Amino acid sequence: MSVRERFFKKVQQKQNFTAPSDGSVAGDIQAFCQRMDELAQQVQQWFEGSGIDVAIATIPLQDLSTIGHSLNSGASRYDITTIRLQNGTRSVSIMPGQLYQKESKGCVTLTVNTPDRTPVKQYFYLCMAPVDGWLIRNEQQLKTSYNMMTEDVFFSVIDKLV
Repeated sequence: MSVRERFFKKVQQKQNFTAPSDGSVAGDIQAFCQRMDELAQQVQQWFEGSGIDVAIATIPLQDLSTIGHSLNSGASRYDITTIRLQNGTRSVSIMPGQLYQKESKGCVTLTVNTPDRTPVKQYFYLCMAPVDGWLIRNEQQLKTSYNMMTEDVFFSVIDKLV
């Protein structure tokens, strides 16, 4: 079984899993991981055959934001998907950071790295939308000023990748 086949098998397994809707930490973690898997699948579809390299990986995340939110009151450790787009020396990384941040759930940093341009790095912050998809803001926007991340918004954010 290829790495790609394993990846999509995991995506399928997670899509068939129904996350608890009781607002539990375990349910929130499951929803966060599932949304990252769905985003990775969407990004792969968008860039298929484009010449831009898409690297999907799974990393262990030691999430300190869950302390006090669960019965054991400890940090949660879980595996979660990351995404990296590479076009020559330019890249975009989509890296999960933590589950909770004030009122936000599923916090992710999207970094556009363009070593041959100024600014070299641009940061955008994503969090899970209440029902489906993602909300996004740039580093200058207030933490409460998220916009819905549509396909158009995503491609305008990563425009400097080309």
